[in-house]
Amino acid sequence: MQSIIREFEERFLGFVRNEELFSEGDIVLAAVSGGVDSTTLLFLLKKFSPILGISPIAAHLDHKIRSNSWKDRIFVEEFCERLGVPVQVSEVDVPSLWKGSGKTLEEVAREVRYNFLKETAKSVGATKIALAHHSDDLLETVIHRLVRGTGPLGLACMRPKFGAFVRPLLPFKREEIEEYAKIMGIPHVVDETNYDLRITRNFIRHKIVPLLKELNPEVENAVYRLVNISVMMRDFVEEFVDEFIKKKVEAQTEMYVFEKPENDFLLLEVVRKLLEQKYGRVPEYEKMESVLRNSKRVSFRTNLWSSVYVEKSYDYVAVGETVFRGRYRLPVEREVMEVFGFKIRISCEKGKGERVWIRNRKPGDRIVVSGKLEKVKDLLIAHRVPTFYRDRLPLLVDEEDNVLWIPGVCVSDSLKERRIEVELLKAPKGFLKGG
Repeated sequence: MQSIIREFEERFLGFVRNEELFSEGDIVLAAVSGGVDSTTLLFLLKKFSPILGISPIAAHLDHKIRSNSWKDRIFVEEFCERLGVPVQVSEVDVPSLWKGSGKTLEEVAREVRYNFLKETAKSVGATKIALAHHSDDLLETVIHRLVRGTGPLGLACMRPKFGAFVRPLLPFKREEIEEYAKIMGIPHVVDETNYDLRITRNFIRHKIVPLLKELNPEVENAVYRLVNISVMMRDFVEEFVDEFIKKKVEAQTEMYVFEKPENDFLLLEVVRKLLEQKYGRVPEYEKMESVLRNSKRVSFRTNLWSSVYVEKSYDYVAVGETVFRGRYRLPVEREVMEVFGFKIRISCEKGKGERVWIRNRKPGDRIVVSGKLEKVKDLLIAHRVPTFYRDRLPLLVDEEDNVLWIPGVCVSDSLKERRIEVELLKAPKGFLKGG
């Protein structure tokens, strides 16, 4: 038994040090549900706190999913008192939040739990948040993502450290943790919902994983290696994507615009990163697949959620609120005006009494050019103006609302006869360069 204890603890300390999970003086908030994984984690953090130079604090959330979940809170409080570890507790009625949310109970519980941990860490001044995930959890997560349909980099999950979060037990199997807890007499509670096969993760754990272990008894280690490689690949791709965004993406008020890269995978990852950066979320992979399927078309638009789109037009891509449904009409009261990334200089001869306005396009707009009445819509298409600019585009009009000038496209015959000078000083990325 001593050899089992020694090997387990040496591996724990070795992993923590190799991954540099903690720094001297860290206040570590440990998420403790009361299960064997979390109580073992807290036990180890307390035992080796002098060696690691850390100060552990426990955090427990009563999620109210089970009617007797209050018993877990009492157990955790008593366990922490015996260890001499401070504990922060809270309760949230997760089932009430779940109803009508459109999410699974697991998703809502996870969001609530992580918010609780981040808020608690802030309130107690914790510099790290320790989670008790292990290699079995990693295996189950990978299977879950594969079943739902993830991209290749979606396998880069459960890193040893991510921001303030750390996972000191990640390389250990569940059975190894349970064996160590049994030898050391570490108490724990059993959550009976862990055996409810209606919950996807439980079905994976009790039905699918045993079958995989028949094929490979070390499947946890195999998946752990796969995820490590995926994490390295993700880091490499992220660096490349960040450089692309820094150099080639223009951030506008309602959207991002960039020239479409030749590589479809790079396109997918740039879109994903921009959405995460602006909205803090990414759409289902099916929506991202739609972007790839249509990437060779001249123009396409994919709705991701509510008013958020990915839109390609000619050689440029826009991500965000690309559809403009508003109306504006601005009197020209100064020489230089800026509208939606267009900077325009308008000079009218003093004393003429000419009044002109800047407005966006309306259905049926026409302009007289070289004696011919042209549809504004047709001219924008002929000049390959990207679709996501057409309804935002500032047109110069007179008192009768006749179109006098389309920036970068043409000047009306009427404007040439008037003593009005118009110049496009600046245009947003990709305007008139769609081809």
